Amino acid sequence: MSVEFNVFRIPVRIHLWFWLMALWLWTLNSEQGWAGLLIWVAVVFQGILMHELGHALVGRAFGRQPRIELIALGGLTWWEQREPLSPVRSLGVSVAGPAVGIVVGLIALVVRDLLIVPEGSIADYAFFSVIYVNLGWGLLNLLPVLPLDGGNIVASLMELLSPSRGRLLACYVSFAAIGALLVVTVFFEQYPATILLFLLGFSTYQAFRIERQRLGMAPDDDAPVQTPVQQAFEALERGDGTALIRVASELITHADTTQELDEAFHLLAWGRLINGEPNEAYEALRSLSGDRAPDPALEGAVLVELGKPADAVPFLEEACERGGDFAHTYYQRALREKNA
Repeated sequence: MSVEFNVFRIPVRIHLWFWLMALWLWTLNSEQGWAGLLIWVAVVFQGILMHELGHALVGRAFGRQPRIELIALGGLTWWEQREPLSPVRSLGVSVAGPAVGIVVGLIALVVRDLLIVPEGSIADYAFFSVIYVNLGWGLLNLLPVLPLDGGNIVASLMELLSPSRGRLLACYVSFAAIGALLVVTVFFEQYPATILLFLLGFSTYQAFRIERQRLGMAPDDDAPVQTPVQQAFEALERGDGTALIRVASELITHADTTQELDEAFHLLAWGRLINGEPNEAYEALRSLSGDRAPDPALEGAVLVELGKPADAVPFLEEACERGGDFAHTYYQRALREKNA
């Protein structure tokens, strides 16, 4: 399930997981009740959307056609074009997002002090949320860690010095920063931040492997380097839903085109189905742009698992014409449950 609209003629899609993540974050500090929930969700939406609009508007000024996705871990701005931006323009795009949040957060900080908002009031909570989300998220994104904006800024600067090896050098900087921050978060027992750093470390490692492959460098263990897409299909073939979900989520984050994003959501749906999460699989299929039709076997299997065998039969009949035990098994199950 997703919501779609345009802002400044830029297509925006909000996925269900974005709202669920905002709700989960609110539960960590929910003393303000339902009024606080509405304020928090509105501020998170405003903060992430304005951050991504900063990227999108600067990119459009450079001739790009941006699209914005608000997903579980924040936002994603990507372009219809495949050609990469120059390092200088990429630097401008990366800086624009955090800059918007920092400016909004600082303005809210000044206005709160000028108005002398009563401490502990709902208005104080609203100002705190605006400052925390905009200023906090803007500063966090400036950490020199991939795939955060700070990591992309470092990559653009490195590409100015070494066009061919810039992003590889940025990976080394990212590894160093993650290592230092891990020590800090463990020392101060900030374990949620520690988990986030491990996720960022995995993302940096994926970028590192891709850059080594692009440069024709053999990996340290002499094993053939696989792209994330190859890793995803290998996980699908061996039925490893957890690995497939992890790699598909990474592909969603780094998708540059509608086709790449559709493929990533399609793989995510397979992973969710394998892991016994049909509702999440259905949401992943609903996130497809419409340019690509889902695999009928996948769509039919998801509908069966959701308890809709009658709706699943046409898809599974089409899939059975292509062959395969998977589709046939689900087709027989759909018929039994439909006639039960």
